[in-house]
Amino acid sequence: MQNLTTEDLKEILNKHSNWRNGEEGGERANLSDAYLSDANLRGANLSDADLSGADLRGANLSGANLSDADLRGADLRGANLSGAYTDKRYVVISCIGSRKDSTTYCFEDDVIWCGCFRGNLTEFEQAVNETHADSPQYLKEYTGAIQYIRSLI
Repeated sequence: MQNLTTEDLKEILNKHSNWRNGEEGGERANLSDAYLSDANLRGANLSDADLSGADLRGANLSGANLSDADLRGADLRGANLSGAYTDKRYVVISCIGSRKDSTTYCFEDDVIWCGCFRGNLTEFEQAVNETHADSPQYLKEYTGAIQYIRSLI
């Protein structure tokens, strides 16, 4: 995980903006594996940015442009995505399971993130059934989330 200062992040976003506008000195934002937990990225233009593997837990991404951003493996638990623009559809289900945490699913990529689990919806269902066979409350919560996600597909 790369730790970035506020100044580092501002510089990366300025260069990214220049790159998006075809201006000199611009470059694509590479924030892969960056530690951005609780970062304020409200309204940021992150289109085409590489955010793969980034820790965005609790980040404020409201109003951000995430179109064509690479979010594979990014941790979006608790992130504020209200008003964010993306070319992909996500659903975040909060406060479920043994950890009372968020579960995030990307429809286009068929990827679900839940704690340390990352995989497709079928793999998640299998993991839930194995892990929570003796925990009826958590099994019910996760099964309900899976059914809800499937109803939206």
